[in-house]
Amino acid sequence: MKKLNDPDGRLLTRAEVADIFQVSPSTITRWAEAGKLPSVKTLGGHRRYEAKSVMALVQHLIKEEANMENVLFDVPTMYADHHVIGVRQALLAVAGVEDVLASSAWKQVQVTYDPSSVSPDGISQALEQAGYPVGNGQLPSGPLAGPKAKDPAWDALGVRVTKTNQADLEMSGEFRMY
Repeated sequence: MKKLNDPDGRLLTRAEVADIFQVSPSTITRWAEAGKLPSVKTLGGHRRYEAKSVMALVQHLIKEEANMENVLFDVPTMYADHHVIGVRQALLAVAGVEDVLASSAWKQVQVTYDPSSVSPDGISQALEQAGYPVGNGQLPSGPLAGPKAKDPAWDALGVRVTKTNQADLEMSGEFRMY
């Protein structure tokens, strides 16, 4: 085990590593358990992470992110939340697809992908095979902004309302009346 005062072998705590990656400390533990981030355990059972390994992972992720591209598809048949889930599942199963942001309000899908693994045509084919063919662009404008963005379309379209099936109400019992 490397000494704590060795500058080349500095050990970081879980909180310090979480701060570097801007994730929760529990995510760092999951990464270590999955073998994505090497760690050592202290005599007290706490994990410590070599600064050199952490910085190597940071550099790898920056390089990987630089290689990623985004593409935006209009999907006119995606009009409900269960369609969004279906589209996300279908696209996240495609090798090379890193992230999917889908909006049933805008009927658009933004895909972050590795161009060395998959092409936009391959992603489009995956959408079609899942039952969601790509449209011709005749949809409301307002592309999605970023992988963690709130979908602004629902605010623009007004209140989101669903209708309860009458059979569900009849089978639900008296507690639904209160």
